[in-house]
Amino acid sequence: MHKRPPVRWGIIGAGDISHRVMAPAMRAAACSELVAVMRTTRAGAEEFAHEHGARRAYDNVEALVRDAEVEAVYVSTPVDRHCPNTLAAAARGKHVLCEKPLALSVAEGEAMRQACRTAGVAFMTCYYQRFSARHSKIKEIIRRGGIGRVTAVRWNFSGRYPSGREIWQHDPARAGGGPFTDLGTHGVDLMRFLVGEIVAVAAFVDTLVESYAVEDTASALLKFANGAQGVATAHWSTGDPDEHRNSYIEILGTEGVILSSPLHDKFSRGRLVVATGDGETSYDFDQSTHALVLEEFAAALAEGREPSITIEDGIRAQQIVEAVYESGRTGRVVQLPVPSVPCT
Repeated sequence: MHKRPPVRWGIIGAGDISHRVMAPAMRAAACSELVAVMRTTRAGAEEFAHEHGARRAYDNVEALVRDAEVEAVYVSTPVDRHCPNTLAAAARGKHVLCEKPLALSVAEGEAMRQACRTAGVAFMTCYYQRFSARHSKIKEIIRRGGIGRVTAVRWNFSGRYPSGREIWQHDPARAGGGPFTDLGTHGVDLMRFLVGEIVAVAAFVDTLVESYAVEDTASALLKFANGAQGVATAHWSTGDPDEHRNSYIEILGTEGVILSSPLHDKFSRGRLVVATGDGETSYDFDQSTHALVLEEFAAALAEGREPSITIEDGIRAQQIVEAVYESGRTGRVVQLPVPSVPCT
């Protein structure tokens, strides 16, 4: 890898995930430097900047992207702001790391892709699940045939998120959808990464127990290009407190099975078990997924290449999520074209 100075970051949307995970990762990673942050209130931005060592605080996007010292921005706003914030950053020549899901629609994602290409800036979708050390190990095991041919995968990311709280995730105009938008987007990307391209979807999408305008329960049956089948469930209507049951991926093959949980851990900690006819093997890890995201972004800039999780990956995940909602509305199986660039 070519040596380069640390990437100088600005954060647009310095909220919970930035506070708990990304800003600390930026401070800890030698490849990154946190320069500026933006929140909707100046007081909130200044408090965040003071806590995380950023030099400047802003209360509007345009001021941050005009900052000449900021080289790249991390977009961590509600989903309806991903597209306009990316367009603003690209127009000022800033590279972009954008939270999931990519946008409210495939059309917005395509506008983001065009803006970044026109400006000649790098773009990476922040699917941090790919950087879990557990999931990197799973990829290695599958590639060497450790469980034979993969025939099925089960993914679940569920919890209980009751009505009555004023949060943007419950507003379809800001979030785009409910748990399958917020959580399922991680599932479809992770399954693409580990198993292969998803080419057909059949789904049920319902609001069973809550009063908000997005779904609280979604289940999708997936068909992969290699013939494997998958089930992805994302619920805000289930109260099981066990993180190994409510946040897991299970990959089944002709010669064994792999189980990884919990999905939400940002430091690769948790359970990874590989069971075959020869017995069970367990693996333990403790490594920041978001630090690895930042290292990959910096390496891509240094080497003059696209980051490994491209804007096309974000658009493809959005296509699959939209297919889930279409199937839920119509009751039909939705076929998806195989993209020209395979998921790696």
